Amino acid sequence: MARAVTGQRSFIEQARREQIVGAAIDVLYEGGFAAASLGAIAERIGVSKGVISYHFTGKTELLREVIAHVLAEASEYMTPRITAAGSSLEALRIYVTSNLEYIGTHRRKIIAFTEILNGMAPAGAEPAPYDEGRAQAVAGLRHLLEAGQAAGEFGGFSAYVVAVSLRASIDVLSTLLRADPELDTGAYGAELLRLYEKAVRA
Repeated sequence: MARAVTGQRSFIEQARREQIVGAAIDVLYEGGFAAASLGAIAERIGVSKGVISYHFTGKTELLREVIAHVLAEASEYMTPRITAAGSSLEALRIYVTSNLEYIGTHRRKIIAFTEILNGMAPAGAEPAPYDEGRAQAVAGLRHLLEAGQAAGEFGGFSAYVVAVSLRASIDVLSTLLRADPELDTGAYGAELLRLYEKAVRA
């Protein structure tokens, strides 16, 4: 039975959760969604399924934690770089390059992320695991584009449509990596940036 969380987790509890998340990522990467049972994840780190159940209410919560972990880590990598940009065009460039840098250096996590998105069935009224994250990403990118338009750096276009399109062009890379783990993400990002720089310029 899972332990009820009544306050801040201890350092040991948080470390164990992170270990379990890491094991889930490894199993997802190596065997795909179908192989990612709680038993396989527990075996990966040499513990019983009961240890996982102590920290997570079940597989769904654990896999959602994997999604949250990857999104948070990517945000921590990208956000300081983007906010330090001196212009909207520079911010757009950094948005694309830092996102692709993160993906390129965390391929196991990105592929595991994709396995969850493709394998996890909808749970009633509960949103899909990436719905909220995608909406937040699109909203942030739209704000960046609208700021560039307000400053006169970018031309006239639907910031929402461009944000959705660019975000989708980045997100599909995770699927491409599953098919070709050696894909040159840097070259992909450079071509993507060249295309969108032309699209947004005033």
